[in-house]
Amino acid sequence: MNAERSILDSLGSGLVVLDAQDRIVLLNRTLADMLHVPAEEWPGRPAAELLGLMARYALPVALPRFDWPELFGSREIEWRDAETLRYFREDSSPLVPGAGRVFAYHDVSHEKAVDRMKSEFISVASHELRTPMTSIKGSVDLILSGFAGETSPEMQELLEIAQKSCDRLVRLVNDILDLSKIEAGQLKLNLERLDLTEIAVRAVCAVKPLADKTQVRLRVERRMGLPMLEADPDRIEQAITNLLSNAVKFSPPKAEVVVQLSADETWVQCAVQDQGVGIAEKDLHRIFGKFQQLSEGRRRGGTGLGLAITRGLIDEHRGSIWVESHVGEGSRFIFRLPIESPHAPGATALAGQSAKP
Repeated sequence: MNAERSILDSLGSGLVVLDAQDRIVLLNRTLADMLHVPAEEWPGRPAAELLGLMARYALPVALPRFDWPELFGSREIEWRDAETLRYFREDSSPLVPGAGRVFAYHDVSHEKAVDRMKSEFISVASHELRTPMTSIKGSVDLILSGFAGETSPEMQELLEIAQKSCDRLVRLVNDILDLSKIEAGQLKLNLERLDLTEIAVRAVCAVKPLADKTQVRLRVERRMGLPMLEADPDRIEQAITNLLSNAVKFSPPKAEVVVQLSADETWVQCAVQDQGVGIAEKDLHRIFGKFQQLSEGRRRGGTGLGLAITRGLIDEHRGSIWVESHVGEGSRFIFRLPIESPHAPGATALAGQSAKP
């Protein structure tokens, strides 16, 4: 036991083990040093005492709710000790069923700093790219409109190629800027009361030209009594448009993509169902990652940013998003938004609960 304890004390990550009655079985030396307490005094004490102590350091107080037995997974915690701000990733998992739980705290401050510098560089570079790209696109559009005189068919063809390339680059730059704002916490939401049906119809209209090219039908299904939401209409339309564009891109000709809207007492749900190629189970966990493209996606084009941006937009609204899919059976991307305003009192506590059924 002493050897095992020495190993646990030597870990670079903080560790606390709880029994089935939420009493502390073990608090390793690393976590004890983080809290400035002696580790040997904690075994047998209730977890609530440890939670109260940790609340002095965690900013915000997004700490493990030890009375939520179903809460397992990972999340990030800001930790302030004196004037030092650090970031920890909290990983929680069960022991043998019914025997207790373990919480581990890994210092990810260096990774956060590197990621922040990378995001800042990408944001600055994207801003610098946007100005010349806008000028190039404007010039090409003017020439194509005949402003500079008549052009030959050969010149027209080359200019149309340049126009499409400019459009693609502008979309890429805008996507990178959106993602940078989301990651930096600088995305501002313009909240207003809205009907999600109207937003879904607008998104369908925006994607219809793309769908018509591949003979894909678009349809909106709406349950009666859908409540109003307080959300940013442009950002929610952007999220639905991203999901629809993906669905159309991966659907065979003459297939159907359906936007399904529903609600319960707490959430309004939007699901985009396609009849496409589907996603393998092993790939589901990374589908919302940055620059994550499956082999089929690389063949069909795209940047791999659309779903990452969509997840960020839904997260900003204190919602949740996930995907259900099987290879050869299509995919169903689902997101839920709280009926209550994401900035109203109590909304954060509500969003902390799992929205996925």
